[in-house]
Amino acid sequence: MNTDSRTYRLVYILIATIISSIVLFYFAKAIPELIPNDNMIKEVFMCSGQIFWQDTILMLCIKKKMIIYLYQMITVSLLGSLLLIPLLIIHQQLDISLKIRIGGFLAIVLGMIIDHFRRVKKLTLPSYLTITWILYRALWLPILLF
Repeated sequence: MNTDSRTYRLVYILIATIISSIVLFYFAKAIPELIPNDNMIKEVFMCSGQIFWQDTILMLCIKKKMIIYLYQMITVSLLGSLLLIPLLIIHQQLDISLKIRIGGFLAIVLGMIIDHFRRVKKLTLPSYLTITWILYRALWLPILLF
């Protein structure tokens, strides 16, 4: 991978992390019944921490395709965040129920898991990367909920 491509991917990862953090912050504000004490710092740490978490897994276990994988991983996260925006807009306009907000969120998460798995397979990387990706988010749940 040439230097320009690497720089582009790193800048993209940074921008996508910022956008994902902002969208997730606003989504958390839309579900105060579940996430009463969220703040932007938590979201930034969660989104950027995912990069360091998966990067560590790659360094320890695989040692290849790190930037390419991180680029693909953050793309999945960015797409999921962008898909939350219509849900946020609809909630602001119609004040939809918590069940619908959570159902929409879970549908997006399921799509993200499927897309992550597909991208990992396409990169010929081990499928456990999808499991570690999910595990990281699951470990964050107690921090977000309290």
